[in-house]
Amino acid sequence: MYNAWLPTALVGCNGTTTVLPPNDIVVCNGQLREALDDQHGIVAIAMYPKQPFDFAGRTGTVSFDVSNDTQGSHAAWPEFWFTDAPVPAPFTFYEPCGICSVPRHGFGVRMSAVSWAGNPGVCTNADSFDRWGATELIIIRDWVPEYRALFANPNVQLFSCVKSSSGPNGGLNHLEFRISQNQIELWGTDAGETALRLMTRWSNVNLSATRGLVWLEDAHYNAEKGSCEVRSGLPCQSQHTFTWDNLAFDGPFTYRDFSYDALDAMNPRSDGSVNLGKSSGPNQTTSWNVLNMPSNPQAAAARVLFNFSSDNPVNNFIVTVNGHQHPTASPLANSSLAPSGWKTLSVTIPVTDLVAGTNVVQVGSVDQGMIVSNVNIVLVDAPGGVPVLPGSNNAYPATVR
Repeated sequence: MYNAWLPTALVGCNGTTTVLPPNDIVVCNGQLREALDDQHGIVAIAMYPKQPFDFAGRTGTVSFDVSNDTQGSHAAWPEFWFTDAPVPAPFTFYEPCGICSVPRHGFGVRMSAVSWAGNPGVCTNADSFDRWGATELIIIRDWVPEYRALFANPNVQLFSCVKSSSGPNGGLNHLEFRISQNQIELWGTDAGETALRLMTRWSNVNLSATRGLVWLEDAHYNAEKGSCEVRSGLPCQSQHTFTWDNLAFDGPFTYRDFSYDALDAMNPRSDGSVNLGKSSGPNQTTSWNVLNMPSNPQAAAARVLFNFSSDNPVNNFIVTVNGHQHPTASPLANSSLAPSGWKTLSVTIPVTDLVAGTNVVQVGSVDQGMIVSNVNIVLVDAPGGVPVLPGSNNAYPATVR
């Protein structure tokens, strides 16, 4: 299974349709909806704006709306991530990180704590409504995750939960992450309402990056084994849709990246799913066409980004762009990450490697067989990427959408 992906039921603005990538993400009525089928396993969709958020020396705010109707961490739930580089699909699950698609520096927050109506669960303000809260903070330093779960760490304070959404057509929870280098707070509203309340505070976080990308993520873990098995009338979230809206953040001018993607492999399988990735043996590569590169691209740097999976540690990568080889020692080889499972990587290349139109990227390993997916080229700090405000003010308005 080379990153196999199943057809899924997407609840759109005008009914439900069965879709495959890239049609599992749509914008309708000014909101984004996305859906996935969890394949009886662990699956995630991740999305990010290509403009860095900077909170150095201050408390910055990232806000967004989401229809969080999670049934817990054995179902579907949203996550928020911050990464120092745009490595694809930041995500970690299973300690000690069997799936560990993590950046060098960053953090992620799972929002999968559940309090059912009449059952307090973890929520201190449980009542006759279904409520949800944050489950866990994952801090990444030099690719090594540190997990801070509820009630297991003195630096985690749970204050309240918020009323759950009724689903993609229901009210949305408005969320605000207030982030400084040493503290993160999650504030939220009940679904469909406007009054913010403090939900969770993480203290003494000692983040190792203060500029990076923000991500919205839909995560699943085999929902057929979750709450729908034990609560009568609860629909399983194996196939599930989230609605997102109004992503915003404050802060100083930074820059904007431009990203150019290789299309998913989309090789069909006998069960109706498709393989999004491709495989290669030791000392071989997978080949990808990255489309629509402009002529004479201008950027401060260029990066090749991809996800990969192998059964054993990869020590040396083969990354070739339009015939230009870039042997790359793995920065993960001597880390404490589990040797197998999905990981993610960014490799810097000269901008002069790039050509107008289609660029051929080859990715593999000198020493291991490997599966590769989510390949793209990012132009870092591309001119023209950030709008210029009049006058000498070098700060954004309160929010930027």
